[in-house]
Amino acid sequence: MRLLFLALIIGSLSVLSTGSSFAQTVGPQPQIAGPQQQIVASQQIVGVYTQIEVQDSSGNLVSYFETSHTTITDPTRFNQLIDQNMDLFKSTIINVEGQNLEILKVNDTFVHHSPTIVSQNFISVNTSHGTEVLVTADHDGYPVIPGDKVTTYWTIIRTAAS
Repeated sequence: MRLLFLALIIGSLSVLSTGSSFAQTVGPQPQIAGPQQQIVASQQIVGVYTQIEVQDSSGNLVSYFETSHTTITDPTRFNQLIDQNMDLFKSTIINVEGQNLEILKVNDTFVHHSPTIVSQNFISVNTSHGTEVLVTADHDGYPVIPGDKVTTYWTIIRTAAS
């Protein structure tokens, strides 16, 4: 049963590029290594799954939804970001039909200060040239008002290091 559930999760994870946004929330923004710190990423991203929870300023649940509509703009740099900031992730290794997979989880919380509509959530990195978006999660969107707290739960599945 567990294997079937995992297969359903992995099967539902796809990399798509759709949607547009009126406003965005930005995920964790650690620094990525410069050219002097080359890292060869041998791990492949299998998929990224996103859950979004919106609470009002009193802590009441306003909205909860999930999306697997994600775009990874640069898988190599995204793997580097994960490797360099592993302390931010909860990591679990599982074996599916002889293949070791690493399941990584990280959360991002943001309190909105102005009313808007959000239809994309990002994982981005600050570089010397500005902010670079590495992962975009597109979804139907949700309206927020000042004080609303949005928590984004990111689940990343990639092949485990050998």
